[in-house]
Amino acid sequence: MGLKMSLFRGPLVLWDFSFSNPEIKLSQKVQGNKFFPFQVQQPRVFVMEYYKDLLWKGALLFTVSLVASVFYFRAETGFQNFVGFFIYGITIGLWLIISNMHKRRLIINHNKERYQFYIKGCLWQEGPLYQIYVRLVAQRDAYGKLFYSLIINGYRLEVLTLANLSSKFEPIDILGRRIARNLNLNYFDYEDISTRHVIRHRPPEAKKGESSSSSNEDQNMGYPHPTAPPYGQVQADETHPEEAVKGLLTLL
Repeated sequence: MGLKMSLFRGPLVLWDFSFSNPEIKLSQKVQGNKFFPFQVQQPRVFVMEYYKDLLWKGALLFTVSLVASVFYFRAETGFQNFVGFFIYGITIGLWLIISNMHKRRLIINHNKERYQFYIKGCLWQEGPLYQIYVRLVAQRDAYGKLFYSLIINGYRLEVLTLANLSSKFEPIDILGRRIARNLNLNYFDYEDISTRHVIRHRPPEAKKGESSSSSNEDQNMGYPHPTAPPYGQVQADETHPEEAVKGLLTLL
């Protein structure tokens, strides 16, 4: 059975959201594109071009405020004056449109071990790969129930939401791990200190610290130093086998 076609493609791919079962929508996207939300420009180089969703939100606010103001001024004047409200809505909507109308471009280059972020064709940020990551984010509602979102974020980057407010932890967690593995990025659990972190790229000082510790233990103990990160508790690599990932995805 083929995947459903979506109107939101290319730079609008992140506008295609789902109010219910976002993990199912994300699963379909990952099945259609292994490196979602990126495209492969060349081997080990992933590129994503997008417009922020604030663009359509600003356009919606501007349109609604403008249309409502036209009907308001055509109607008989009531007891309440909404002129300030309409001016505020039109101004904010216009500002959101202007500030987000330029296309973004994010490049993950594993050949150079760098990422680059462009706005309007101008380089905004460039950094090492340990500064960009996939993360699970959790929020509690008024009743204490957790809802999970999956994002891509990094130093001086805009948050890219891949799935928003899912109540199902395990499917969204596995999808996040799969996306991070396919893109060869770090993956972080919603808790700051967790055994579920997956660290693939480390700061240079962390690597030097591990090399020094390993060297000392080799000389004193006669066996290699175990791979232990200097921050939090992490996993060295994926703990879920591919079969488990496929099995859970087929249940979505």
